[in-house]
Amino acid sequence: MAMLAGLAQAQPQSDTDYHQLVLDYVNKIENIYNGNWAYSYTVDDKLEGETRTIRRDNSLPFLEREQLVSVNGMPPSEERLQEHRERRERRLRRRQNDNDDDDDDDEEEDEKQRFLDMLVPESIHFQKREDELLYLGFRAMEERRRKVFENIEGTLIIDTEREFIKELQVNVIEPFSPFFFGSIEDGHFSLRFELNDGVPMQSGITWQLDGSAFIFRDLDADQQVEWKDIERI
Repeated sequence: MAMLAGLAQAQPQSDTDYHQLVLDYVNKIENIYNGNWAYSYTVDDKLEGETRTIRRDNSLPFLEREQLVSVNGMPPSEERLQEHRERRERRLRRRQNDNDDDDDDDEEEDEKQRFLDMLVPESIHFQKREDELLYLGFRAMEERRRKVFENIEGTLIIDTEREFIKELQVNVIEPFSPFFFGSIEDGHFSLRFELNDGVPMQSGITWQLDGSAFIFRDLDADQQVEWKDIERI
């Protein structure tokens, strides 16, 4: 721990130092989707003009695991509750058809492993320091490491005093086409963390995207998600 603190307090002298520092901080993050937590999350979808709050408890059977609590601050209508139930039933049928484990959910992904797989280790570089906050820049790699995203740049903001990653930011710096007949004009992603009983856990996401796929498919998004009332099962 003292070695990590020393690395964070000073500007590391090599890319290897940067990578190890990030690796150690990322590995401290608790995966909220690992089945050990109950929590509420609120999705504020600005394009749809709707805010939904859902309570999730992984100790419950699959169909009862996610409960729609409110829509735009009001109790959901019976129609919305029925839509929510049908959506969960469709997801369960897909999992059963794929012979997946019903105790898991499609959304239960290890976010920190996904980030580590995306990160290009040799690209990590010092940006700046602001008191206890250390800013590190990086480049990202698409899944299965086929191509570096030269048109996006990322920043990790590390709280070196409390020793956790405070925020992950990814920004589109110029338009690009990640696949045939698709384009991304602009975009911003921010994943924020807070300490929960001393353990860093994700607390919020902001996601904005301006793009299209195959001409007719709109990829635009403007959402904010917040997690709260996190309890260990």
